[in-house]
Amino acid sequence: MWGTNKRTVTKKQAAITQIHAAIAHLYAKEYECAITLACAAEGVVGDAEPEHLRKLLLAKRPDGLTGKEWNAYLNETRDWLKHPTENLGDEREIEEFEAVIMLIRAVTKYAARYYGEYTHEMEEFTVWCREQNYAPK
Repeated sequence: MWGTNKRTVTKKQAAITQIHAAIAHLYAKEYECAITLACAAEGVVGDAEPEHLRKLLLAKRPDGLTGKEWNAYLNETRDWLKHPTENLGDEREIEEFEAVIMLIRAVTKYAARYYGEYTHEMEEFTVWCREQNYAPK
């Protein structure tokens, strides 16, 4: 309709492309882009079993927080990046850790959905996480 340049992709390929781009943005310290793309990949993957990091994080809810409050805390930066959030202000510090967690969520959900499949870039990201002490060695 708009032109002749187009590309057909599957949901799986879209998730791979988003995860790979998010990893590149993480390494470039562009955390807002890494988080946004990782969340998009997590969403496009859809439901996944067995457990992936998102479900494990929800199970680690601290005492004193409702499930809704804990979920809001885990997604606060993502929501700040995606939606109008007057209550959170117009400026935000975003830590590398937040981008790493969102990427781990996306990668583990992808692997859960596609039966343990990882791309080379995802495997390198996992090694990087271990080297940076974000994951056990």
